[in-house]
Amino acid sequence: MSLLYFYKERNRLFQELKVANKLEYAECRHLNKILGLHDAACEMKIIDRIDGLERVYRDIAVSFFVLLLFLLPSGYYLATISLRPMRESIETIDSFINGIVHDINTPLSVIKLNAQTMQLTLQETVHLEQNERILQGVDDIESLEEQLLFSLKAERYVLNRSKFDLDRLIKERAVFYNEVRKTVHVNYVGSVLHVNADKPLMKRMIDNIVLNAIKFSPRDAEVSIRLENAKLTIEDHGIGMKHPKEVFNKYYREDRSTKGLGLGLYIVASVAALHQLTIDLISKPQMGTRFVIDLKTLKVT
Repeated sequence: MSLLYFYKERNRLFQELKVANKLEYAECRHLNKILGLHDAACEMKIIDRIDGLERVYRDIAVSFFVLLLFLLPSGYYLATISLRPMRESIETIDSFINGIVHDINTPLSVIKLNAQTMQLTLQETVHLEQNERILQGVDDIESLEEQLLFSLKAERYVLNRSKFDLDRLIKERAVFYNEVRKTVHVNYVGSVLHVNADKPLMKRMIDNIVLNAIKFSPRDAEVSIRLENAKLTIEDHGIGMKHPKEVFNKYYREDRSTKGLGLGLYIVASVAALHQLTIDLISKPQMGTRFVIDLKTLKVT
């Protein structure tokens, strides 16, 4: 801002000087004509004045840049010191989360193994349904663990690419989506599309969008998924979003009355960035939400 002001002020003063010089030069030539003198003296007088003003502004500019060179390192150093406690707190929290997730894995594995064993021996429908809910709860916790761990290393994650048919993957997931919440129907239409991408991450990205759509859709609503012309479109007619530009921010939660950590769409954006994909998001409150992901860069011909 200071530099911009300096140049604007300099240009303004030069314009004023230019006008003043024209008037003085005209007056000088008029006097010289009366006295019979040559106009060269008038021209030299104007040039000397401009050169003098240029030297003054040159000195000011040099002083300004010297001061700027001194202030920038000082400002960077002070900013580093002031932000250090925040950075250390974030690293401590990340380390704590990482430790908790790994500590949960052992008892979670025991619960899952026993529930799967009981599933084979249970006879009554009521007990089978209860056991299925236990297994679903375990799967939910495992999914949350994956999201937490990925969020800690998203910026330095290295893709493990492979070639696979995205159409087949989405068909398999569509069956799962319709079992998660049977009151919301997930409809998929697509065609074969071979891509070169990190398959687990692509599954995570699609899961997060679709499960979010299911979560915020009313009873008997429909969530549509389309895979056409190397573009993936996921659309719902749920509650929509008030601030769609902010939903990709880490820990952002627009509706705090529901469960969640605000990581789902942050992970979607992170996976897309790792694969260099673009996401178009259109959403309006009470009108629904549409995600369009361009997959052309991943397509294998």
